[in-house]
Amino acid sequence: MKVGIIGFNIFSPGGTSRSNLNLTKEFNQEKVDVVIYNARPFSATDILTLRHQEKLSNRVTFQMIQEIGKDQTIDVFIITRETFFVLGQLIKQHCPHAMVIGEIHAPMSLLPENLAQDLYGLDWVRVATESIKKEFEAKYNYSSILVHHVSTHHLTLPESKMQNETSNLYVLSRFEDDVKDISYAIRLLDYLVHYCDAKHMKLYIEGYGPSEMLYRNLINDYGLHANVFFNQGTPVDYIYFSTSRYETFGYSIIEALAKGKRAILYPGEDGVLREIYGNPNNIQWISKDVQKDAMRILRFVDAVQKVNYRQALSFIANPRNYVALYEQTLQQFKTQKQPSWKVLRSEEEIWANVLADQVERIPLIYKLYNNMKDKPFIGPLVTSAPVKKTMKSFFDYIQERKDNRKQSLEVQEDMFFIESFHGKSFSGDPKYIALWVKKNRPNAKIFVSSVNQLVDMEVRHFGMESVRLGSLRYQQVFRKSKYVIVNGNTLDKVGKAPNQVIIQTWHGLPLKKMVADLEDPKHRKQELTAFLPRMKKWDYLLSSSSFNTELFTSAFALSENPELKILELGAPRNAYLIQNRSSYGEKSRIHMKYFNRPFNPKKKYILFCPTWRKQERDEITSVDLKELINLLPEEYEIIVKLHPLETKLRRFYKSLDPRVHCFFNELVDIQELFLLADVLISDYSSAIFDYAHLNKQIIILQEDSEKYAKKVGWYFDMKQTCHLEGKSYTTKTLANVILKNDSQVLSYCHAIQRRMLSNDSVTLNDILLHQLFS
Repeated sequence: MKVGIIGFNIFSPGGTSRSNLNLTKEFNQEKVDVVIYNARPFSATDILTLRHQEKLSNRVTFQMIQEIGKDQTIDVFIITRETFFVLGQLIKQHCPHAMVIGEIHAPMSLLPENLAQDLYGLDWVRVATESIKKEFEAKYNYSSILVHHVSTHHLTLPESKMQNETSNLYVLSRFEDDVKDISYAIRLLDYLVHYCDAKHMKLYIEGYGPSEMLYRNLINDYGLHANVFFNQGTPVDYIYFSTSRYETFGYSIIEALAKGKRAILYPGEDGVLREIYGNPNNIQWISKDVQKDAMRILRFVDAVQKVNYRQALSFIANPRNYVALYEQTLQQFKTQKQPSWKVLRSEEEIWANVLADQVERIPLIYKLYNNMKDKPFIGPLVTSAPVKKTMKSFFDYIQERKDNRKQSLEVQEDMFFIESFHGKSFSGDPKYIALWVKKNRPNAKIFVSSVNQLVDMEVRHFGMESVRLGSLRYQQVFRKSKYVIVNGNTLDKVGKAPNQVIIQTWHGLPLKKMVADLEDPKHRKQELTAFLPRMKKWDYLLSSSSFNTELFTSAFALSENPELKILELGAPRNAYLIQNRSSYGEKSRIHMKYFNRPFNPKKKYILFCPTWRKQERDEITSVDLKELINLLPEEYEIIVKLHPLETKLRRFYKSLDPRVHCFFNELVDIQELFLLADVLISDYSSAIFDYAHLNKQIIILQEDSEKYAKKVGWYFDMKQTCHLEGKSYTTKTLANVILKNDSQVLSYCHAIQRRMLSNDSVTLNDILLHQLFS
């Protein structure tokens, strides 16, 4: 038997590389020849280093992936990257006698969208567990499945002894929060250190990747500098810690256990990790419920005991004979009648799909690069970061233009594109529509626009996929989505595809004049010129009342879009408020989300929501919030919700006082803060209207009303229409008003509900969404 192992890059660290090396060594010790086909360029030095480190014999040889099919003596090809499965077709064309096995290393939910068509050309698929086999068989209607975990050839059983006491948690992982979810580990440590007073707990994080800045921001936000350490070495004693959303084995876990360490693990959203490891006493399973997990961890840290490693690490204690397994599978393959294979795609198309880097997609450039990179003088130049970055940018540009030309304008009925506040958060009507779609159309694919990893975290929490604002992926998903739900203008460059439906929810009932109604003629003309082409793409506009519709019609010049359908069936964001205004459970959930602490019913929160000013400002009010909070009783705290365009002021308000809070805007849904708040203070923000649904105190703080009226203008008089009057307060008088029992609360709240939000309701919301997506 001769084996070919096909992978991305065996010379770089990673779970799949470790699996491929272990399997190579399993074959090597049985004197089986192995050819490793690598997708990434490598040098003679790379080969020598790897041979030395892994003690590989000369029976192991290395080839570039483009050499596949030239060696007719190979009996078994093992493809270890799902996006390479399409190579099975080429192998069958050039080596029809060979058996082809595709290995599933990624979780089921993260497998490529086109995997089903790439299974053609494979004789077997290898998965880690029986549960994955059942799910794979059901999803792809594919039954030739081998079940066995990856090899642990490089590990030996530790000595049985009492484990050392330690409160050090250790994470070794690539920093990709969408999969590894290290942000949860940081949040959990905040709860342990600052709420449970477990100041002895330390978290050591080793790795690299795109989410590092996210983690540093969270550590700073939680004030964990004395308890969390980045890439500062591995502590001598530690408990391995994994909060990864998915693991199909986890080499870093088994390596820590094999060193005699304990582990605290999340079983994965699919439960696969627990299926593999079972329930030995050296592992503590967590559930991603902060309060419960904290108690489990504290108990586990204190409960040191002796471990039966032969029982706990049975796959090391009783290693599988992988060579015999593959020989048996090969014999079974040879006894079967083999079908005649036909390549479904051209070789050029297959290679274009397989080769991951744009430079490698152009064979001439790729060959030149591979030949030059090890040469003296010129090698360091072509492999230098600036040159590689320039080349990659150039070929990314070429590929993007090519992909855009190929991009089909045909929309897909089950695809939904969601954008809240231009991707700056996941909130408002688009969010609540997305949640309704997820619940009522479980097969729908929902994509959410996002500007950064903080928004990604929030989107991920609800089980949806985020796409970076303006990226190629963003444009592709936007153009393919049947339904586009936004509460602002869409990007001009994405246009609108035929048969696409754009649902505009807008983000609030207007108080201050907008677009076609602006007081300044020059400003009005500029706004209207830019706005009208965007508005003409709308198919539906949601409204909460006839009064709301009247204002929108005037502000947006809706008569210019005679095809537009205005649906006066209420706002989904307010259906959420109405449904949960008396829910203690929802209030407790929200409190844990924002404060990472259990809800204390004695607390009273003041929500301060200033509107945006076009001019730069260093503070949002002349009221001294630090003085204000000191004038209020101990149970009062202030939450400052900044406008998305004034997030730079967050640092100032966050550090003002321990009782003044200012959260990352990207993680905030103001409807949730409404439920938490006992009092709302605002100026010209439309937040006051939604908040009226809760029948709680509203204070209008107007410090520059005359100037603002002249520059922008109002649609209506607040006192006359809403029974609410804005005033200019000193810090002391504002404190008095907050503490005073406001007898007019029901009067102004009911006035707003009757006139402006008359159609908001849970019942009408359901009717609206059934009407839109039936």
